[in-house]
Amino acid sequence: MRPGILAVSTVFLASTAAPTGADQPNVLLLCIDDMRPQTGAYGRPIMVTPNLDRLAAQSRLFRRHYVQVPTCGPSRACLLTGKNIKRQSEIQHHYLGSRLAGSSEPASPETVIHHFKQHGYHTVGMGKISHQGGGWFHDKERKSHAHELPHSWHEYLDDEGSRWGKQDQVHGYAFGKDRKADKMPPYERLEVEDEDYPDGRLARRAVNKLSDLAGSDEPFFMAVGFFKPHLPFAAPKKYWDLYDRDTIPLSPNPGLPAEVDPAFLHDSREFFGQYPGGREFGGAGKRLSNEYARELVHGYYAAVSYMDAQVGKVLDELERTGLNKNTIVLAWGDHGWHLGDHTIWGKHSCFDRSLNSLLMVKRPNQPAPGEATEALVATIDIYPTLCELASLPRPPGLDGESFVAAIDDPSHRGKPLVTSYWRHAISVRTDRWRLTAFDNSNQQAAMLFDHADDPHETRNVAADHPEVVGTLQRLVDEENPDYFPATTNGKP
Repeated sequence: MRPGILAVSTVFLASTAAPTGADQPNVLLLCIDDMRPQTGAYGRPIMVTPNLDRLAAQSRLFRRHYVQVPTCGPSRACLLTGKNIKRQSEIQHHYLGSRLAGSSEPASPETVIHHFKQHGYHTVGMGKISHQGGGWFHDKERKSHAHELPHSWHEYLDDEGSRWGKQDQVHGYAFGKDRKADKMPPYERLEVEDEDYPDGRLARRAVNKLSDLAGSDEPFFMAVGFFKPHLPFAAPKKYWDLYDRDTIPLSPNPGLPAEVDPAFLHDSREFFGQYPGGREFGGAGKRLSNEYARELVHGYYAAVSYMDAQVGKVLDELERTGLNKNTIVLAWGDHGWHLGDHTIWGKHSCFDRSLNSLLMVKRPNQPAPGEATEALVATIDIYPTLCELASLPRPPGLDGESFVAAIDDPSHRGKPLVTSYWRHAISVRTDRWRLTAFDNSNQQAAMLFDHADDPHETRNVAADHPEVVGTLQRLVDEENPDYFPATTNGKP
C-alpha cells in the first residue's frame, strides 16, 4: 500500500455489479465547502474566479440550486444518499459516520459512490467529501477509528503527514496550525505558497491521480473536496492582493428583515465563537462596522480565489490527459453563506442566502454550454441525475428527482418546489415564494418572502398573503406529515 492511501476492501455483489464499456463516462465531483454562488459566472464581476468561470462556460450553471440542510455534514449526507435529512437526531455532522462506520457491506448502496462502485467504477476520494477532512469517523475523543463511508471507496487519498490530519487543522491556518490553538482570528494573510494550506496539497494529489487514471480503461468516479472558503478565511497573500478592499461591496441587506420573528435569526456562533480573535463581534441583530465587515468579506473573496486556483489545476490536468472528453464534471457547494446579510455571518439559517449554493454540471458533448438555467433543483436530486447521465439504474428509496432535462435544456423549469430543514423549521422555495414555518411547541412563527419583488428577503409578507401561506403550508404538511409534533422540544 502506498503511503497516504486508504485501501478499502469490498465485496462486489453479483446482483448489482454490471459490466461497463470503455465509453462509460467518468465522473469528477468537486465539493466546495461553504460556497455560495459567488463567482464571476454568477454575475459577481468583482470575483477573480477564472477557473470556475471556465467550467461554467462549458457547463449548465444552476442559479436556483438549494440544499436540504444548511450545514456541512447533513448537507453532504443528502448529496451522497439522495435522501432528505429532517429530524433533529439526523441533523448532525456525524450522521453518516455514526450509521456506516464499521458496518458490513449492505446489498443496497450506502452512497451514490458505492452505487457506481457496484457497477464497475473505480472510486477515489480525497479532501472533505462526507464530513471529516480525511474521510475518517471521529468518536467523542476525536480519535479516528473507522472510515465514514467504509464501502464507497477503492482508494481514499489522505493528506501527507499526520499533523494536517485532524479536522481542526485542515480547517485551520498555514502549516497545519490548529484553529483551536489559541484565540484565533477568522482570517489569515501570509506570504506562503499554495501547498502550505491543505487545498494546495489536495490539488496536487488530484492532479497526480488523474494522471494515473488516464492510463486505465476502467471508468472512474473521483471526488475532490476543497476546504476553502470555509472559515478561517486563510489564503496566501497573493489572493488577498487580487482585490482592492475599498471597492468590495457590502451586503445589500445588512439589517434585520422587517416583520421577522427573532426565532429565524441566530448569533453567528460558528463565526464569533470558534474564532474569538477577531476585532468585533456581531450576529443576532448586531451589525459590524463597515470597515470590519469589508475586511471579512475581503477574506472570503481571497479564500474563494485561492480555492478557484486549485480547481484550475485539476481542470487543467483533466484537459491535458484528454479525460475531459468523456468525464461528467459536477461542482457543488454544500450550502450558502451569509456575509453580514440579515446581520448574520455564517450558514445555519432558512434564508435564501444560506440555502442557495453553487452548482455547475458538465456532461460530455454538453448541449448549449455556458447558458445558465433558472430551474429549481435540490441537492437530493444530484444522485439520480448522475445515475441517468451514466446510464446506471436508479436504486430504490431515493427522495430526489433527476434534472438531466435542465442540463440538456436551460429553459426547463425544474421541480415545482424545494424543501429544506433546520432545527424546528421547514422552508419551502417555489418559483416566486419562500415560506419558512417554525414550531418548537412553545413558539410558532411563519416567514414569507416574495422573490418577485424582494429578492434580498428584506420584508416578511406572511400577514399580507395568508392564502399563499395556507397553500404552501398544506404542501409542506403533505410532504412532511407530523414533522412538527415529532420534533417538539427537540425530541425526535
